[in-house]
Amino acid sequence: MRKMIFLAAAASLILAGAMTTAPMSAQARSGCDARADALYPHNKHARKAYKNRCRADYRGWKKRHDKGIWIIL
Repeated sequence: MRKMIFLAAAASLILAGAMTTAPMSAQARSGCDARADALYPHNKHARKAYKNRCRADYRGWKKRHDKGIWIIL
């Protein structure tokens, strides 16, 4: 009986954690934007330069590694 109660409590905590989301502004930002703000909070020009380099690196990685979408049934 205790085991079932423990498992139910654990499952409810997992579901509650999955239901909570970040604010909409944080979800709308990409990884490059968030990292740039964290690295350069007071320097707008450095943030913009970092974002441009980060996006360029991502585009290069995607071009090398992206093989398209394959659906396996």
